[in-house]
Amino acid sequence: MNVALILNYKAATETISCAESLLKHCPTLDHIVVVDNDSQDGSAQALRQWHADRALDKVTVLLNPQNNGYAGGNNYGLRWALENLSATHFWIVNNDTYVESDAFTPLLAALEGNPRQFVGSVVLSADTGRLECYGGGKLYPLFGKARLLGKESTLEAMEQMRDKPDYLMGCSLAFSASLVREVGMMDESYFMYSEEVDWQFRAKRFGIGIQVIPDSRLFHYGSLSLGNRSAFYHYYRNRAATRFNKRFYGPAFAFASACFLSVITVIKERNNPGLAWSGIKGAFKGVAMSVK
Repeated sequence: MNVALILNYKAATETISCAESLLKHCPTLDHIVVVDNDSQDGSAQALRQWHADRALDKVTVLLNPQNNGYAGGNNYGLRWALENLSATHFWIVNNDTYVESDAFTPLLAALEGNPRQFVGSVVLSADTGRLECYGGGKLYPLFGKARLLGKESTLEAMEQMRDKPDYLMGCSLAFSASLVREVGMMDESYFMYSEEVDWQFRAKRFGIGIQVIPDSRLFHYGSLSLGNRSAFYHYYRNRAATRFNKRFYGPAFAFASACFLSVITVIKERNNPGLAWSGIKGAFKGVAMSVK
């Protein structure tokens, strides 16, 4: 069984729109699991009402009893689907996206040809139709930064693209159930940011690769790069970056990265010392966190 996972947090309208587009355009999807991540804003009721009104046999709405982030919410859905649906393939889709054509079948074909890989889509701006990313991005670990591959390029330019991403965005990420059993699920300790990157890098240790499938395309509302420069953002973004570096490059590299990232944050937020301090705390907290 082929299962899509959509995680909702305080955005029931967007989640329903995403799910409706998958139901309409992706015939090889057998089931959609919508997980509300303890929104506490009426989302759960809205999602269940939509489900009841539409009598959707191909959709299940789950209520996660706690908000444990992107990884925790998606893992909650993964566990349920593995136990209750005999799932063979999964497709994680951000709730602020939609499709206008069958974006899943090309991903499924790639996985059936090679189940030991993650596959991702071309992500397009809903506003401009231009690329937001060609599947994922390039990492600059020492600086705790990443660059979306092909951002703002045209579809014509995409056809000439030869560069490959270091990781695939969790915005559209498909994989086999056998991969989950081999590698395990996402690390919930991140809470926000880097979870899917960590997952793909852990999978590399098992010989599992990544691939962008150009025929799979979905649209994203707004920009994939967050503009919300809050204390929350700086803390969790920097914490995730240095924790990732500690796991894959070692404690010394992570400490150096925390220093660079702190300087970058201070420069960016030189007029907002409170935000800068949140970023510094996050950067060094990531270094202190335990990793396996």
